[in-house]
Amino acid sequence: MRMGRREAWEGRIRVAGQHVQAPRRKPRGLGHERYDEILTAAKELFIAEGFATVTTRKLAKRVGLSQTGLYVYFKNKEEILDALCQRTFSRLGERLRQVAADAPPSLALFRRLVEGYIEFGIENPGEYMLTFMVAGSGAKAPREQDLSLPLEDQGPGMQAFLLFREQLARLGDAGLLKPLDPTLATQVVHMAMHGVVALLIARPHFGWSSRHLLVDTLVDTLLSGLARSNSTS
Repeated sequence: MRMGRREAWEGRIRVAGQHVQAPRRKPRGLGHERYDEILTAAKELFIAEGFATVTTRKLAKRVGLSQTGLYVYFKNKEEILDALCQRTFSRLGERLRQVAADAPPSLALFRRLVEGYIEFGIENPGEYMLTFMVAGSGAKAPREQDLSLPLEDQGPGMQAFLLFREQLARLGDAGLLKPLDPTLATQVVHMAMHGVVALLIARPHFGWSSRHLLVDTLVDTLLSGLARSNSTS
C-alpha cells in the first residue's frame, strides 16, 4: 500500500500491520553548524579508521546527510582534510603567539617556543597526525610558497611557520644566534621538533626517556649549533 503524504512526512512505513519508525535524515541546520558537524565527524572517523579507508558515503551517513548533500559543503574528502589541517595550524599559531607575547628576545624564549610546539603536538595527537603525518594533507598547498607575502595573506600553516621564523630572526638580531638564514634555521628546528612529536605519538610504548629530558636535550643540542658561543641569556 502506498503511504499517504502525511504518513511519509512522519517518516513511518507500514510493515505487517505495524508502524515502524524509518531512518530519517537530520533537518537542515545553519550552514556553519552543519559545516562544523561534518568536520567533527570527519576528524573522529579519520583518526579512528584512517583517512584512506573513510569514504564520503560513510561520512555522509554519520552526519545524517546524503552523499550529494555532503558535496554541498565539501567537494571531496581531501578538501575536508585540508579544512581540518587549517584549523590545527590556526590553533598552533595561536599557541606560538601566546608563548611569544611581549617576551624579549632570549634563549629562554627559544626554549619556550620549542616546548610549546612539542606540547601542542602531544596534547593533540589525532589532529597532529592528520595535519603532519597523513599523505595528501598538504595537497592544496602551492608547490612554491611566497614567504615574502604579508603574514595576513598567508594560510594558517605558513603563518605558524612564519611566526616561529620571526622569533628566530629576533634572536638573531639581538646577537643571540649565529648569522644564519632565519628560514633555514626555522626549517631545521621544525624538523627536529616534528621528529620528537611524531615518534612520541606513533611509538608511545617505546622505552623513551622522560619527555622533559628529551625536550631539554633537544633544545640544548639545537642551541649548540645555532647560538653564539658567548650567548647565555
